[in-house]
Amino acid sequence: MNEKAIERFKRNVVRISNGTLNQLNDSKPLQEMAYFTNILKNAFTNFSENPNTYIGSYCVMVPNELIYAFGYTPMRLCSGHNIAALFGDELVPRDACPLIKASVGFQFMNILPIYKQCKAVILPLTCDGKKKSAAILAKKLPVIPLPISTDKSEKGFKDDYKNLIALTKSLSSFTGRKLDNQKLVKACKMVRDAQDEVYLLAKLLASDNPPLKGTEFLAIVNSYNYANVEEWTGQLKKLNQALIRKKESMPMAKRKKIKVFLAGSPITFPNFKIPFLLEELGAHIVGDETCMSGRMLYDPVVPDNYSTDGILRALVSRYISACTCPVFEQMDDAMLKLEERLKQTKAEGIVYHVLRGCTPYDFELSKVEELGQKYNIPVLRIETDFSLEDLEQIKIRLEAFIEMLEQRR
Repeated sequence: MNEKAIERFKRNVVRISNGTLNQLNDSKPLQEMAYFTNILKNAFTNFSENPNTYIGSYCVMVPNELIYAFGYTPMRLCSGHNIAALFGDELVPRDACPLIKASVGFQFMNILPIYKQCKAVILPLTCDGKKKSAAILAKKLPVIPLPISTDKSEKGFKDDYKNLIALTKSLSSFTGRKLDNQKLVKACKMVRDAQDEVYLLAKLLASDNPPLKGTEFLAIVNSYNYANVEEWTGQLKKLNQALIRKKESMPMAKRKKIKVFLAGSPITFPNFKIPFLLEELGAHIVGDETCMSGRMLYDPVVPDNYSTDGILRALVSRYISACTCPVFEQMDDAMLKLEERLKQTKAEGIVYHVLRGCTPYDFELSKVEELGQKYNIPVLRIETDFSLEDLEQIKIRLEAFIEMLEQRR
């Protein structure tokens, strides 16, 4: 790209990112929220590099603890940016998932430091899009593939454990460092502490008279993917305490908002189109089960013992065996987890988000609808991408859905 094209892309990336950040700030959130929005601002609008050295990943199934144990900072490179997706149109098939397009697009645009500062990227071979994108990404930086067994049987666990062992060997060969058990133990504690605070935040979100919005929750947890985990946890602890104080002083709302649960494809910054529309129409997002946010609420890593082998087995259990991604053959556990979350949040409706071209999530819609019927919870499927062209169409459908939920009360 020439310099004019680079500057044009930068301006558009900043414009869209700031648009989402401005909407988040319109509700005048607590001052403690600024730390989390600033992380997103720095990641997507600040083009100066920082001193950190990253190993990137393109999936929630990559254990951050392992990257910390090798002395690097993990960085999730999944993107919800329309500008990057448009750039990716020239690199991957046009019918590919926009998440794949945007992730590949940003890597080749070569403008964001969070992509340029990654020494390598770990790519779980889950969906076909990620498998095929490996060869494309390898033109820009070292790609370490992580095969994932789609079988959640005992054999599947053993295969995933062997694959994680192979990943540690690949990281050791690439970095020239050995896997440090003490750093691995410390990393498990750091991530577990972060999860504890996210559990509290989710509880506040789903409570009666909640002190924060669903879009704020999504932004906070999205920011985790670009932050220093210890600093992030400390700031979230402060925010949670401020939210508790706010909740205690808030008058009880005279009229409760419709409680909506988000499921399906990831809601990835800055593509908060659907959450913003739901809140604009008067609904309250009580929770989500997406891989850039709600899946932080999986059980934490608790090894049987703190040997390296024991921790690696626990990482497989937490990040792969427990994952509710629809690439797996068995989805009964995913439905059980969704059922549990719906009960916890007392959701009145489910908005099932499908990124155009993301067929695994579309296949699981029927099971979500069956679960909804079991508990008399209506389900609305919304298929979209990262553009704003369908904004009004989606708004009309969401408005009708919320009105229907209101009539059911």
